Amino acid sequence: MSCPVTLLYVRTYVHSTEDVDKVLQALKTVVSGGYVMRSIYGHYRNPIQIIEVKLHDWEALEALKTIVSRLDDVEYVLLLSGVEGNRLYVKFDKQHAYRGVLKISQSDDVIYVELRTRSLVVKDITQFLNSIRKDISG
Repeated sequence: MSCPVTLLYVRTYVHSTEDVDKVLQALKTVVSGGYVMRSIYGHYRNPIQIIEVKLHDWEALEALKTIVSRLDDVEYVLLLSGVEGNRLYVKFDKQHAYRGVLKISQSDDVIYVELRTRSLVVKDITQFLNSIRKDISG
């Protein structure tokens, strides 16, 4: 059986005014897994760290289930608004994540999540997410 999920990609930025350990703690609220950190410079030559996590197939599906299980009804509906074709795009508030809470945000200080599914397996990602939520809640 083919896994319905191909990739769960998570990214966040650590600005020079932020504590890397606190941002990593926030990231781990969204997803655990091996991360890669790289350095870039901003528009005004300010140092910025980019932290990324890429999970594939079954590992990505399990991470997705964990994310969905941690969302209340309102946040779950907001999550569904990020569905585009066979992908899901969602941004979680970094400050809330640091405190252990997943809140969807439209601000710039976020943890960005992209989910890709196999279009041949998942015809309707909203229906797929609803089935995950139903399985989790019993």
